[in-house]
Parts: sequence; C-alpha cells; structure tokens
Amino acid sequence: MRSPVVVLIAVLVLFANACNVVMADTGDPAGWSVATDPRQRAFLVWTPEPGGPRILMLGCLRDAEMFTTMSADVGERDEFPRATLRLSSGSHEFDVSGSVTHYPHLGRSSFISDLDADRRQMLALGRKLMPVLEGKGDITLTLTPGAAGASSKTRQLPLVGLAPALKIFARVCFK
Repeated sequence: MRSPVVVLIAVLVLFANACNVVMADTGDPAGWSVATDPRQRAFLVWTPEPGGPRILMLGCLRDAEMFTTMSADVGERDEFPRATLRLSSGSHEFDVSGSVTHYPHLGRSSFISDLDADRRQMLALGRKLMPVLEGKGDITLTLTPGAAGASSKTRQLPLVGLAPALKIFARVCFK
C-alpha cells in the first residue's frame, strides 16, 4: 500500500504533465507511435497528422504504478466531471472512466483517466486491452460524457502501423 503522500505526488506530477502529454508533441508522427523511457514508462499514441492532437494516448507508468488514458478528441471547451472512454474491436471492449477537463491556457479540453495499477493490476489491464489492440478490424474510440443530454463522439482508429509500436508498448507494460 502506497502512502497518501506518494500518491498525491504522483497525481500532481501526472496532472502537471497531462496538458503537455495530451496535446500534440511536435515530434509525433502521423498514425501510431510509442515512446519509452528508462523509468519503465511507455506511451502509445495515435495522431491523425504529424504534430497533430493526440486522439488517443495510453500510458503505463510502472515506476509510479499508474495507467493513464487520455484523448484530445473532445470539444474545445467541453468539461464533464464524469465520462467514459471505450475502445472496441469486434467483440472486444476496453472501458475506462475519467473526466473531461478544459485547459484554458491550451484552448481545448481533454479526457483523462488515471488508474492505480501495481504489477497484478497492470497485467489484468493488459488482458482486457490487448485483444482490442490486436483485433482484426479498425479500433473504435467512443467518448461518452456522463452528463444528461450530452452526446457521444466516435472515431475509427486504423490498425496500419500499430503492430510495431504495440509490441514495444506491451513489452514494457504487460510483461
């Protein structure tokens, strides 16, 4: 069990970096890419164009025992205290609950979900997520706000280029 101070520090670090991580990194190529670092962290990213918004970013922070899911595929000024992001492919689904927060200094909103994930929990996440990412057809990303009357957004993410990035991501996160 981690101390409340360690958890608070980890959350603050993630929140402070969330704005930069969700928005485009000028080095992001179009399509799927993966970034790793020596701290046993891996980030799987899909962007529609070079340096474009990170429509999907999955991150495992093994050193902080956290799994994060982020998406910039929301409205420019949307803000919902509760939202669900679903990735699906065929009969496989991966759901995470989070929120949509507007970042005024960036001019747009982003979905974010951070899950505590020790080694056992990270492996369980992998068993749920990997069948979606290894599916035969495109991956469907659906973002559903938890507010009454708000509509879901759906986008297809192609599989082209995913396999090499996914191999690295899975090796860091789910082994």
